[in-house]
Amino acid sequence: MTQVRRLLGYIKPYTPRFIGAFLLMALVGACEALMALLIRPVFDAVLAPGAFSQVVLFSLPLSHRRIYLEDLVPHRFHNIWTVVAVAIIGVTLIKGVAEFLATYFINYVGHSVVRDLRNLLYSRIIEQSVAFFSRHPTGRLMSSVTNDIEKVQSAVSQVAADSLRESFTLMGLLGVIFYLDWKLALVSLLLVPFVVLPSSKIGQYIRISSRHSQDKMAEISHVLQETFTGIRIVKAFSMELFEVMKFRAATKRLLKINLRWVKAQALTGPLMELLGAITIAGLLLYARNQILHHSQTTGGFVAFLYALIKMYEPIKRLTGVNNAFQQAVGASEQVFNYLDLPAEVTDRPGAVTLGPFREAIVFEHVEFEYEPGKPLLRDINLRIRKGEVVAIVGPSGAGKTTLANLIPRFFDVTAGHILIDGHDVRDVKLDSLRAQIGMVTQETILFDDTVFNNIAYGQTRRTLREVEDAARAALAHDFIVEMPLGYQTLIGERGQRLSGGQRQRIAIARALLKNPPLLILDEATSELDAESELLVQKALSNLMAGRTVLVIAHRLSTVRRADRIVVLDRGTICEMGTHEDLVARGGIYQRLHDLQFANAEP
Repeated sequence: MTQVRRLLGYIKPYTPRFIGAFLLMALVGACEALMALLIRPVFDAVLAPGAFSQVVLFSLPLSHRRIYLEDLVPHRFHNIWTVVAVAIIGVTLIKGVAEFLATYFINYVGHSVVRDLRNLLYSRIIEQSVAFFSRHPTGRLMSSVTNDIEKVQSAVSQVAADSLRESFTLMGLLGVIFYLDWKLALVSLLLVPFVVLPSSKIGQYIRISSRHSQDKMAEISHVLQETFTGIRIVKAFSMELFEVMKFRAATKRLLKINLRWVKAQALTGPLMELLGAITIAGLLLYARNQILHHSQTTGGFVAFLYALIKMYEPIKRLTGVNNAFQQAVGASEQVFNYLDLPAEVTDRPGAVTLGPFREAIVFEHVEFEYEPGKPLLRDINLRIRKGEVVAIVGPSGAGKTTLANLIPRFFDVTAGHILIDGHDVRDVKLDSLRAQIGMVTQETILFDDTVFNNIAYGQTRRTLREVEDAARAALAHDFIVEMPLGYQTLIGERGQRLSGGQRQRIAIARALLKNPPLLILDEATSELDAESELLVQKALSNLMAGRTVLVIAHRLSTVRRADRIVVLDRGTICEMGTHEDLVARGGIYQRLHDLQFANAEP
């Protein structure tokens, strides 16, 4: 019920439309009940006026029976025929208009709620730290924003509309059968628990199966995401068949889960039909005696039977609604799990705006761990002065990229402090901190958009002239103007229409346009060929001019000119100095240097 209450809470901004839908659906139910009541005069006075007269005659004195037959019956027959005919048309028209408006209103509310919920979920996910995305597969996150939300949409739009309509219809028809024959109505309802209880159990089973189904759907999304993004590796190793078999295995698991709740859902229909048949058979036997003894008119019984049969449809649909609702509740569990996750990196209460960078970045006894008890960085003490170029080198897994990611607070330190001009980065506003930091990484992230929008990403007010100047400084302008639409050319998903060197120079142009005082270069040239690397190195030189730079590199040739080189090994700083000093010292740096240059020899 917690998920249900939370879903209903999102309806609050749309209360007027929801109330309108509620009242209109009540009118639909009343019209359904009125249609059932119109059956009685149709059979008693319209289709069989003689039968009606006979019933009335027995209640009149002998002296009045002749007058009634000669004068009243024809007139009454004419009036009832007209009234019933007009009433059927009028009630049907009112019901149709009310149902149309109610369905529109409730779907408006439902789709609006789902839009709000999807936007909130996306915002909450994107606000999480980088560590969150390393713990949660992309396919699982995508499935929650798309598939899980779709199930919720069904609950708060179509399911809600059906639930209101069928509930009011059921209540109206229930009132009719009690009005026509309350004793017979009570007898007929004795079988209701035999329908409700199994349906409730089946609904619970469907909710659990739905949750498992969403998990398997997320697994399929994950397989798709991995295969499509890594399609070059798949083809290079001729692994198409392997990936197809893996996908088929995932879809087979989804099929098995789906068939479980399909069987449970399919069971409710035959069960209700059987109970309905038993009820109707018993009523026919009962009605025969009632009509023969004039305790009930033919029209009264037909109206009762009509209302009872009409009740079967809303009961059946409400059972289906419950099953669909249980699926939505199961899907909403993961949605609310993500919504309830607190953001790991946020502005502290009272956070201040960080002023322009003036002095230094200082690491004081910094420690960091992804998993409790497994420290990745230990007791890091480092001072990076304004205008200084500091390189971080070391074996793979030493913590170089993690160290750099702590400065813009992609993660928060486990212990110690990182200070910028004396301010702990956790005590300043995130947007003011990250506004002063530019990054160029090994994995160039570009978007399926124009060249202009990729360079001006996050800086929408920049002019074409400013973007062109940044591209020239990044040595990217020449190849951009040769594209079909120049700066308005779409570059494809992740910039796949560009070469590696071109993608990297656009990323450098983006950093140049931002013009940050602090710059982090994380393996910015490691995947380029010699010619592209030369161009990118020139572009990086333009980017680094006059800035404080932290360079992370495996290639020692790219950090020789750094003011200082910091060597990380197993999460600690083991050496620090210039290139010449570290080579002469004969430590880890000298060993890495010899290995790289030895491997470079023919």
